[in-house]
This record gives sequence, structure tokens and C-alpha cells, in this order.
Amino acid sequence: MVCPVCEREIVPVESRPARIERENEIRESFVTERLGHRAEDPENMDLTKFMHGGPGRLLRCSCCGLISRDEETRAHYEDDLYDPALMKHLYPRYVRAFEQKRPLYQPLLGNHAEVLEVGSHLGAFLQTAEEWGWRPTGLDIGAATSEFARRQGGTVKRISLDDYSPRLRRPEAIFIWNCFEQLEDPGATLRRARSMLDRHGLLVVRVPNAEFYLRERERERGAGRRLLGYNNLLGFPYRFGYSRASLARVLAHSGFTPISVYDSGLLTPPYPDLSPRIRQEWKAVRERGGWIEMVCR
Repeated sequence: MVCPVCEREIVPVESRPARIERENEIRESFVTERLGHRAEDPENMDLTKFMHGGPGRLLRCSCCGLISRDEETRAHYEDDLYDPALMKHLYPRYVRAFEQKRPLYQPLLGNHAEVLEVGSHLGAFLQTAEEWGWRPTGLDIGAATSEFARRQGGTVKRISLDDYSPRLRRPEAIFIWNCFEQLEDPGATLRRARSMLDRHGLLVVRVPNAEFYLRERERERGAGRRLLGYNNLLGFPYRFGYSRASLARVLAHSGFTPISVYDSGLLTPPYPDLSPRIRQEWKAVRERGGWIEMVCR
């Protein structure tokens, strides 16, 4: 197989998918133990059910280090099922999680900045961006998530970045939170973003940290399992995986210059209710990393 970014050979991290299958079983039991019951549709969305959450080998590019899943699954997020009551329940948590990022991101742009979010999900960042004085537009192909975000007052278009045409002004920043790692052609998305941005425009990308995952999965019990479980990394249910170095290389390959990078955790545990146990465990792991946020110009 060939890396979709640098077109070099991708080689197996491991020869069989058995390791991933085992981690998927651990993920199921990890969530069930904390829920108190086996999650069912649509409650299990983002808990045990992921588009790339099945078995499959992990491959790594011999040049840039990009991790890729060797699987036949093709992404189709348009018809993902979410429980409306659960979305409403989780929404304030996502808003609080983004609001906590104010010191890092609000100073980057002035008032009334035109901002585009790719993969706007429930619309929590759109609300936060408005509160920061920006003018955000969300793009999300999911029917349920787009409709929910609109009901929260967000401006959301159910189209991809390729199909989006800027309003009167080019965006001054594009944010890709929690979906860049799922894109089939990340290079094409970056080239499209670069062509669309205003001069000196910013791109912010947030992805799971594949290097963190490969390190922590060797500690299968205790702290290692909790770190992976609470960062949605068990079984690595993502199309691609980046380290700091490989993400910077992918971005630079498409004409972006990284200017800052932050270690982060999952925005919020997507459990319906945060029991005392979940709160205690989440508090212990939330600042330990697991995700990367990179700001580029």
C-alpha cells in the first residue's frame, strides 16, 4: 500500500489484526463496566460504535510515519444515528470543553473574524466561536448532527469542504476538530483549505495522537487502559493516525507552516451520565494527552 500523503510504502505495524480485535473487546468491556449495562444503538455512538471501529491491521508509512488502517470500511457519516435526548444532554459539556480553550485560541483572531469549522458535529464550537466575537459557519454531512446544531442556533451547511463556497469574505481561519483523522484524502482537504483561506489565514487541526496510542497500549492494565479508554483510543478506531512530527509534515507538504502545538485530551467522555467513578478517573487522565492540536498559518 502507498501513503496517501507522501506516496511512499506503508508497512505493517503488526502482521495480524488480532491485536486490534482484542482491544475492541477491551473497549466494549471498559464502557459496559462504567455504564452499568451494555450500550445499545444509538446510545453507543462514540462509545463503542465507530466508523473505523472494526478489526484491521495497522500500517505505517516508512517516510512520514503516518498510521493507516488496513480495512475495507468506507466512511459514510451522512446517516449516523444519534439519540436526540443524549445529544441535548451532552451539548453543554462540549460547550464547556471548547470554552476552556479560550486562552489558546480567542487571541488568534479579531472581532467578526470569518471562521469555518469542518465537521461541526453538535455545534458546540459554533456557539463558543460566536461568544468569542467571531462569525462561524459549520460544515457537516451528518443529517442528525446538522439538524441538531441548527436547532442550537448555529449556521450549518450539510455539505463537504469541497462543495463549500465562501460568503462575501474568505474565512480567516478553518478549524478541523475531531474529523481530520477520518478523511479518506487528507492531502486533498488541506489543499482545498489552503486555496480557500484568506491571506495569512489560520488552520487548526485536532487529531488523536497515534504515537501516544502505540506507547500506552503496551501498558494494558491500570493507568494505560484508562488513558486509552477515556481518549477513545482502544482499537484505534480512526482511518489515519498522526504523531506531532507526521502531522506537521503532512501540513507542511500542503503549504502550511505550524506555529504552535498543544497536547490535549478527549473533549468530554461521551457517557450519558458522569458517575463518581467516571469523574474521578477522567480527572486523573484528562491532562495526560492522547490528542494533538496544531495551529498553522
